[in-house]
Amino acid sequence: MVKKEEPKEVVVEAPVVEVPKDPPGREMVWSVLTRDQTDALLALPTPAALVAALCDILHVVHYAENPRSRAWIDFCFYNFMFAKEDAGFDAEKLALFFAIMVKVFDHATTAPLPSLADNYALLKQLLKQHSVDLVTSQDDDGIVVHVLIFTLHDVHRIVAYLTTTFYQHFKAYQHAFRVHPAFVRHVRTVAVETPLPAIAMSTALELQQPTVDPPPRDEGHDSVAPLES
Repeated sequence: MVKKEEPKEVVVEAPVVEVPKDPPGREMVWSVLTRDQTDALLALPTPAALVAALCDILHVVHYAENPRSRAWIDFCFYNFMFAKEDAGFDAEKLALFFAIMVKVFDHATTAPLPSLADNYALLKQLLKQHSVDLVTSQDDDGIVVHVLIFTLHDVHRIVAYLTTTFYQHFKAYQHAFRVHPAFVRHVRTVAVETPLPAIAMSTALELQQPTVDPPPRDEGHDSVAPLES
């Protein structure tokens, strides 16, 4: 008897969608905010909505309770508003400036803490990398591709803004994000009175109106003696 061959299951492999890579030198532009996120943030109508969206994108869930989280989100918020309102950046420039400031902030608050001069040197390096057209350049990390995204006017506005905001409070940011405040723990025993259990209403009795009997009469004092004249 010839055994029938069972039909074989045909598995069709799903096509792999290749995500287009950023052109050389533009890898940092959408490294923190994607284009869709940037467009969505630019369309938000109120500052409160922008703060809520930044908390969601940066995965901050305790903005109202944690002072450090609030300082971090506020830092990002004011950078975003500067790029949008004061500098008038488009989505690409705004996302790049946002990514640069995230990297500069991480460098400033990561141990060993750098000096202001070292951190400012990093900022200048990143701005230069994205404000001139050069094929390649060599630094400590290897070959770096330079692209022209920021104009010279953009760089001047960024530097003027940061020297009066972030770098004016540079040490305060370092202290707030790297120094843990000392605290003293006190353990006290507190007596808490436990309330008595409530009595069930089914055991309640109806109150009866009390009856008051009149006092007994003393028959020996019923008559009143006449007054002597």
